[in-house]
Amino acid sequence: MRRLYYFTAGVALGVAAARRTRRAKEAAKAAFIAKFTPSAIAADVADAIAELGQAVGSFASDIRMGAVNRRASYRPMIDGPTGDVVMLPPERVAAITERRALATGVIPAFDAAPRANDAAPRANDAAPRAYDAARRAAAR
Repeated sequence: MRRLYYFTAGVALGVAAARRTRRAKEAAKAAFIAKFTPSAIAADVADAIAELGQAVGSFASDIRMGAVNRRASYRPMIDGPTGDVVMLPPERVAAITERRALATGVIPAFDAAPRANDAAPRANDAAPRAYDAARRAAAR
């Protein structure tokens, strides 16, 4: 009697598993076929275009932020021949400062980098020219 019970239980579980597997297979086949309808393909293409647009926008935002950060790191320097104030990137400032230090024998003390919201000196400001002339006179 016990063998008959286990046999019928095994058959019932086998039939239930086969039915469930068949239903899952049919559902997967229907989903696969539905994926290749014209409306589904159009929706996939629209999603891909929207995703590409977001990626391009994010990239442009990163580029703008990098440009702002780079611009904030520029330092105002006085152009020797003209006396105008020019904005130089940090690597040029270091090279110029090093050349000046070698020429004069004076090692400059570096102050903090300017903040992004600091106002840049005007090119026609008389103070930088006077400073530059006094510095040149002191170097002679």
